[in-house]
Amino acid sequence: MSSKRVAILTYPNLCTFEFSCAIELFALPRPDFKNWYQTDVIALQSEAVTATGGFQVTTNHTFNKKDGFKHYDMAVIAGWSGIDVDVPEALVHALLHFHQTGGTIVSFCSGAFVLAATGLLDNKSATTHWRYENTFKSKFPNINFQANVLFTEEERLYTSAGSASALDLGLHIIRKDYGASISNEVAKRLVVSPQREGGQAQYANQTVLVKPDHLSSSMQWAVDNLHKPITISQMADRAYLSRRSFDRHFRNSLGISPKEWLTRQRINFARELLESSQIGIDQVAEQSGFGSAMNLRHHFGQVLGVSPSHYRRQFLQA
Repeated sequence: MSSKRVAILTYPNLCTFEFSCAIELFALPRPDFKNWYQTDVIALQSEAVTATGGFQVTTNHTFNKKDGFKHYDMAVIAGWSGIDVDVPEALVHALLHFHQTGGTIVSFCSGAFVLAATGLLDNKSATTHWRYENTFKSKFPNINFQANVLFTEEERLYTSAGSASALDLGLHIIRKDYGASISNEVAKRLVVSPQREGGQAQYANQTVLVKPDHLSSSMQWAVDNLHKPITISQMADRAYLSRRSFDRHFRNSLGISPKEWLTRQRINFARELLESSQIGIDQVAEQSGFGSAMNLRHHFGQVLGVSPSHYRRQFLQA
């Protein structure tokens, strides 16, 4: 796999956190990897831009209409000046041409408003920070907005939800570009989960791996059948692997054991039920595959440090 060229855009009122995520994910030199991203920061204007916190950012590269992003494989829009700030026509045209010629476009948080302005997301799935949901849906009614996911991916177009979900999307892209071992190593250095699973509001509750196919298929089967008793041996059989090989491949790919992953999926599903329904704790336990309220409380307390009832009081949707 060869190195990929990445352009990270800066703009007035730069979103410091999202921009920093893009830099950490794609611009930080990693000489111990044989192949890695070659990244430039491209300013939308020649003057220094002020970022959240009051400091200024300058770069050696300035966006121009003629070249656009033609020297790159991927363009990253890490946030935007404001959800009511118009996207310059020149940037819209450059992004359209870039995608039409095979480029990949990634947006973090409010950067989805820029990507949406190009029309590329029409009739496709997209997300952004939960605070912007109503505004986004109102401005772009032809986009299939996804409320409860960390990120979306469709036809070389990526959008992420709010704030730290930029790291989840970035790690997903790294995994696709350079493999699970590299992605897991980057996650370790970031001191975050290699692949965050599920949870409150904008968590990717049903993330599955793209490769290997049998492993991904097994994981998706488990997600689709969380209400039933599931054994790891059943998952191994569906991946056409021995139990020992399945455990090894699974841990190498996701950094956790199949049993731990399955428990997290059940907890994620239980969270959804607690947030969106008034059904009893016994029913939540049964539908999420824990079997009993006692078992549900045990795992909930271990992973989240709170009881299901306490969680529901905090997060039950109005």
